Amino acid sequence: MAGPATRVLWPSAMYYRRNAKVKCWKLKDLGHAGLTGIEKQWHHPTMNHDPHQSRRFHEDLEANLQLAEELAPTHCAGCGGYHLARARRRPTSGTPDALDRDEMVRLLRAWAVDRPLSGTEPLEVVIVGSADTNLLAMAAEAVADLSPARYTVLDRCRTPLALCEAFARQHGLEIVTRPFDMGAPDEAFPADAIIVHSLLRFLPQSVHLAGMAAMKRWLKPGGTIVFSHRMMAADPGAPYYKSEYQTLAQLLRLFEAAGLKVAALQEAIEEGGPRHRILALLKSA
Repeated sequence: MAGPATRVLWPSAMYYRRNAKVKCWKLKDLGHAGLTGIEKQWHHPTMNHDPHQSRRFHEDLEANLQLAEELAPTHCAGCGGYHLARARRRPTSGTPDALDRDEMVRLLRAWAVDRPLSGTEPLEVVIVGSADTNLLAMAAEAVADLSPARYTVLDRCRTPLALCEAFARQHGLEIVTRPFDMGAPDEAFPADAIIVHSLLRFLPQSVHLAGMAAMKRWLKPGGTIVFSHRMMAADPGAPYYKSEYQTLAQLLRLFEAAGLKVAALQEAIEEGGPRHRILALLKSA
């Protein structure tokens, strides 16, 4: 049996067990020239201990469902029923949160802790494609206790924006919501941090480069994009998914073409495969 675990600080390279569904996460600091491999270390709960851990922002999933059922018939004509289906699934799901929620919160929080102070201006966090309140809850958990923050939530449908507005009222968050289509990103939303979770799956591949390049332009100096995406084969039975990526190399080429560089990368291989999720910290090249 392994002995007591030594605390491993991000961005160390590590493997660790996550849960029955996700086989392992491996964290690589791509900016570390001397990193030639992945150290194997078992993860122990003590390695998660954070004496300054932020509070968790509760999502009322039943209230979300009630509001989505009220609004979706009018406001979700263009999403193929996705937002209502998601609102119905989450209250009874064994994994109602994004599977990489803890990793996303930890990554965004580490970046926010390390960033240089910028006077009295609030931290500008932009969520691109919210789906519901999950990403807003994750963002608030990561940064709300560190400094004043303003959250801008973008989505093509009005339903998730209304859910986020109700969530912000409940938790006292400063929020701006905007109906916005990343397929035609003709506006700018200056951001210290941009959160993107599975967005590209909902857009035709022909607009991916323009969308990523637009987000790169929105970044303030020192800003970052927290980018999560699951790579898998296309599913013709899911009308709301427009395109898929099956290899990391394809996404890396997209980032480079958009003028972005990868500052850190995490990968997860789901048990049984072949689904493969990445979580990247992106910055202007």
